[in-house]
Amino acid sequence: MIPTTLARQTVSKTLIASTTKRSISATTPTLLADVSVEHGRGDWKTYGDITSYQPGKFQVKTYNKISPLGLQKFPNVQYDIKEGDEAANAHAILLRSHKLQEEEVPHTVRAIARCGAGTNNVPVARMTELGIPVFNTPGANANAVKELVLAGMLLGSRRIVGGINHMTSLGEQGLAKERVEKDKALFGGREIKGKTLAVIGLGHIGASTARDAEHLGMNVVGYDPMLSIENALKLPRSISLSDSMCNAVRDADYISINIPYIKGEGGTHGIIGKDVVGSFKSGAVLLNFARGELVDSEALKEHLDGNDGR
Repeated sequence: MIPTTLARQTVSKTLIASTTKRSISATTPTLLADVSVEHGRGDWKTYGDITSYQPGKFQVKTYNKISPLGLQKFPNVQYDIKEGDEAANAHAILLRSHKLQEEEVPHTVRAIARCGAGTNNVPVARMTELGIPVFNTPGANANAVKELVLAGMLLGSRRIVGGINHMTSLGEQGLAKERVEKDKALFGGREIKGKTLAVIGLGHIGASTARDAEHLGMNVVGYDPMLSIENALKLPRSISLSDSMCNAVRDADYISINIPYIKGEGGTHGIIGKDVVGSFKSGAVLLNFARGELVDSEALKEHLDGNDGR
């Protein structure tokens, strides 16, 4: 049995020590990061030039042009940002569209981040075997892709590219001035207001595309068996959700594909197959700003050869 007085003194000392610790940690300046090169993958001789390594800093290897605004998130006091082979002992890799090879991943790498939604340019399965997590950034470029989808829809509805090419050819022949009024009828278009847009995949990009399409006066049909509550709340009230891709595209004037490309069994390779493409109506415009491998090319060619589609 501990005497009451002694117990009070013990508790008091404990509280003082605890408070002191918190005060010291709260006021102590930020120290250098606890960084080590070792990651347990191979002998030291397999590492890169040690002179590229700065003690106390995490080294980040970048591919492609990463936004300076994004790189500003890494304070210079703790991070050393280097491009490509300059980062011989990188702890992390940041990349956009670069197709990453295993030999480009130093033994010091602890994480890989793809600046975008898809990870098909990273050998995810192999990195998993090596214990290296691969991250993506869904939604980071959603607005930019959405704008491209809308631009593609307008280009596809007005035959603008064909008209430009035609006038360029006439200009080279010296016939542009006399033919411009007569030939513009060759490239008659249609308004998108009142037309139907089918959105396949209602993630960040798909939901944003559906919302803006409604603002343009379009009828919107969507399909996404994995629709999250977060993205469902972003959808326009007027959207009609379909139970299959075939039903979604059946009456659509425009079809926008907004799903990730996933390799292997159960993946999305060729998911826009003959059954889906065969459900397109004549004159439908396909907008694929995701990945080309999502679409069965032979089925699409067969459809375009027999229909007035784009």
